[in-house]
Amino acid sequence: MRIGSALIASVLAVTGLSLAASPASAQPSGLTFYSGAFTTEVANFPAAPIACAALPLTADSHIGWSGFRDVIFYRTTDCTGQATGVGTLRTYEAGRWLSFRAF
Repeated sequence: MRIGSALIASVLAVTGLSLAASPASAQPSGLTFYSGAFTTEVANFPAAPIACAALPLTADSHIGWSGFRDVIFYRTTDCTGQATGVGTLRTYEAGRWLSFRAF
């Protein structure tokens, strides 16, 4: 019993150390859209889109993890009309905007 407990403790310690030592590339990057207020990832853009991109319909939050300065939302599907700058960390009502540009 005592040996089993020690073995389990050792495995957990080694597993914990390997998670803490994960390479930086395993961390989130790019621009990630979520549903459920940062709960479920619905899309990831590793690099800022130059052209207009469709906003996932269920997206209600996003994080610009790296390489982004701003995200601009539009109520149209083709990035025309009024532009709304929302930054790189935001929550919003799903379906409110239909397209975006990020830089």
